[in-house]
Amino acid sequence: MLVDFRVKNCLSYKDETLFSMVAGNRIRKLKDTHTMNFESFRLVKSAFIFGPNGSGKSNLFTAIKVLRSLLFNFENLNNVKQLRLPYQPFKLGGQQGQPTEFMISLLLDGVLYDYEVQYNASQVLYECLTKTTTSMKEQLFIRHWDGTDYLYETAQNTALELTKYTRNNTAFLSVLNVFNDPDATKIFDWFLHKILFLDEANRLSSHPLIRKLEEEPFKNEVIKLLKIADFSIQNVTARRVERREKNTIYEFDTSEVIQEVDIDLHYLSFDEAGVPIGTETINWTMDSKGTVRMLHLACVMVDAYNKGKTIFIDEFDTAFHVSICEFLMAIMNSKRNASNQFVVTSHEIDLLDQPLRSDQIWFVNKSFKNESELYSLFDFVDLQKKRGDISYAKRYLKGEFGATPVINEYLSNQYLTSFSGYPNTR
Repeated sequence: MLVDFRVKNCLSYKDETLFSMVAGNRIRKLKDTHTMNFESFRLVKSAFIFGPNGSGKSNLFTAIKVLRSLLFNFENLNNVKQLRLPYQPFKLGGQQGQPTEFMISLLLDGVLYDYEVQYNASQVLYECLTKTTTSMKEQLFIRHWDGTDYLYETAQNTALELTKYTRNNTAFLSVLNVFNDPDATKIFDWFLHKILFLDEANRLSSHPLIRKLEEEPFKNEVIKLLKIADFSIQNVTARRVERREKNTIYEFDTSEVIQEVDIDLHYLSFDEAGVPIGTETINWTMDSKGTVRMLHLACVMVDAYNKGKTIFIDEFDTAFHVSICEFLMAIMNSKRNASNQFVVTSHEIDLLDQPLRSDQIWFVNKSFKNESELYSLFDFVDLQKKRGDISYAKRYLKGEFGATPVINEYLSNQYLTSFSGYPNTR
């Protein structure tokens, strides 16, 4: 489970930025439903990130993907010299050349792992892995570049022997994973199997989850969610199809065959009096964007049921009515959800007034220097002093929490009053 994630000098995040799923100690609201309790601390089940377009909401998700790419950069012991580090520094403030820094805290099988890494375009500069249990805290390894060579400290001699396989463009944690170190493999299993990113870039027809619609029990659970969300879908038919990959330059079919799943959605049909007369089939490529997105999300939620996954959903409200968003939020924060986490970005301000704790609400603002600033509603210390019947949405629109789009009124008025047609280029 994700506990904390810290990023510095990556994409639009110039300064050190912390995102946390740790529940606030002083908040008792919705404690029994919206949080998960562990021996040493409590985590929230979901976090909702709000902010204007271009503020950096999606970049927070991308930063986690960059860290994942760094760790999986070590794929072939004989080919490490050719591997490039996924270095994407903040480019608008002289940070190029400065190291990118990540820190992630994960709770895996009751053990807290803190992993920290710093690197630039050419090499890893620093790594540290710490393991904390109820009885002890142990630094498993630390790796530091002193300007001419790497210095290592490891808790086990076997790990120290593996330093000879670790090149300057390789994370030591990756080498430990390749050689089946039990702590490293736990962390890699989380990055490989326990996190899922749901965004517009996914090609749904080739997504592994869609293929599970061929399984009857899985399909029936998905249909339940679709019916509750009032999509009127009675059944779903999935079948395997093959297509040839198309050459995008010369537009001819290549020899590569891609196996995908084609989906038919079955709806009730009615006569003019409103009496059901049967069902009609609509291929999902002809259905609405909202229906396809809901189908994808339903598959994700059914598959992840109590598997301890962390699911990142970008642009949560895209193609969804607010009532559907509210229904999905209710599932995320229900007692039915005992182990999954959801991290969501949204523009839908009305969602601020859903049953949420202040430690579940985050804002991203972009400064005049184009730097993303992430902060939690929990950070507003005077929040509890104000009337509880005034909605968070109204306070947000008043600008009390920042992270609202600012329209340049002078340029807006100038644009609206001075339009005289496009310049004549003839």
